[in-house]
Amino acid sequence: MLALSLGIAGVQAQVPAEVTDVMDKCRAAMTNAAGVEYEMDVKAGMGPLSVKIHFVVADKGDLNRSMSTTKIMGVDVVTESGFDGTDTWKIDRSSKGDTITFTHGNNRKKSKGDLWLDLDKKYNKAKMKLKDGYYEISFSEPKDKDNEIKSATIKVQEKNYILREMRSGARGAKVTMTVTKMRVGLKDNYFKLDLSKYPNAVVIRN
Repeated sequence: MLALSLGIAGVQAQVPAEVTDVMDKCRAAMTNAAGVEYEMDVKAGMGPLSVKIHFVVADKGDLNRSMSTTKIMGVDVVTESGFDGTDTWKIDRSSKGDTITFTHGNNRKKSKGDLWLDLDKKYNKAKMKLKDGYYEISFSEPKDKDNEIKSATIKVQEKNYILREMRSGARGAKVTMTVTKMRVGLKDNYFKLDLSKYPNAVVIRN
């Protein structure tokens, strides 16, 4: 039993305490009860093929809204959805016009790795270095053996512990996420969809 306990402790200790400390401060910096909005650019590619997506993501408790813009064949494809405290709403855009669907309750499926703030809890190993004002942390050996992302690297700003960049890859695909803006302090009505901006939309309530 003692040998087993020592073995488990050895695995857990592979993520250095200084990495956990930086990640704890990063989690605190990137969340706020008053509400936080991020803008980020994501580039995903495999070989010569790549796609760029611009995200705007906002959260305040259970309230949330997000918008993504992807350029496909030179055309911006925009998707937008949110939860306003009562209903989940989603805007579907097409050449025929907009359709807005309201569904009662919060139907958001939280991303498995929102902003990648819990990497120190998901991987067994980590290495960190301080370079050009950023903590650069590389994670490896995922605790979940089925995790296709075997390694990931993030950059955390030294002066304020804001997450600025994440890089990862799986099955030959590479993803780079860069946080470009962050805003703290959001009013509850920010999460309500202003229907006056969509006078010609078809509105569906479930």
